[in-house]
Amino acid sequence: MATLRSLLLAALLWVPAEALSCYGDSGQPVDWFVVYKLPAHSGSRDTPKGLTYKYMDQNSDGWQDGVGYINSSEGAVGRSLQPLYRKNSSQLAFLLYNDQPPKSSSARDSTGHGHTKGKQLTYTYPLVYDHKLEGFFAQKLPDLETVIKNQHVLHEPWNSSVILTSQAGATFQSFAKFGKFGDDLYSGWLAEALGTNLQVQFWQNSPGILPSNCSGAYQVLDVTQTGFPGPSRLTFSATEDHSKWCVAPQGPWACVGDMNRNKAETHRGGGTVCTQLPSFWKAFQSLVKDWKPCIEGS
Repeated sequence: MATLRSLLLAALLWVPAEALSCYGDSGQPVDWFVVYKLPAHSGSRDTPKGLTYKYMDQNSDGWQDGVGYINSSEGAVGRSLQPLYRKNSSQLAFLLYNDQPPKSSSARDSTGHGHTKGKQLTYTYPLVYDHKLEGFFAQKLPDLETVIKNQHVLHEPWNSSVILTSQAGATFQSFAKFGKFGDDLYSGWLAEALGTNLQVQFWQNSPGILPSNCSGAYQVLDVTQTGFPGPSRLTFSATEDHSKWCVAPQGPWACVGDMNRNKAETHRGGGTVCTQLPSFWKAFQSLVKDWKPCIEGS
């Protein structure tokens, strides 16, 4: 999972500009960071299952072991989300959304909503289960009112791409599709938009998995094995990993998002955020250990 300024996991936050920042595992502000939560089996006997992670930001040389566990208030995720827990602040607005909301919420069933964790919300159609949008924020951000009211884009085009620029000037490109787009994000749009072959990691336990696709100008290949560098030589299969990312085998693109490659999600909203940052591409390209070749004719 990746964070970029106002995008923090499944929460979208607004705080005073002077206080807005991502905080890295070091406890210091960073321009961007990536947290990769590891599968449950990857920890030792003394490690809580599913809470260890790898970490990277613009200052690190590739992947590092996370500081503590992913649910710790001392790590990058906990520090960056701290404003969310000060809900009584008049200088805070937020939306919380997930296609699998907490059982304690009154959110409706997620059927028809996006399989989404990231931006361009009128396209990705998130299932909002909690929010605070009042006063100045409600006036300044009318589009978020429509999202809270369960509204979405009503006409073509059913997909949208926008450029995002970090405070330090790093460029990211957000790709988002609504359910009526009716095609796979990767083989139906992203590979051609980026002009490159793609290796795609996604959760491969759901029904209707789409096979590797070589029918277009660019190949879209399903990653089957992921491995982190280092002494532990940690490896795991796509059936154990719920993350969704893709990388161009020869560079320079790498993307982190929320879409699986299966038939159902061709008709659901979602997207991905891509960048050509060399360190970002190198880190993800090094993870790919195996993939499925295309079947002849596909």
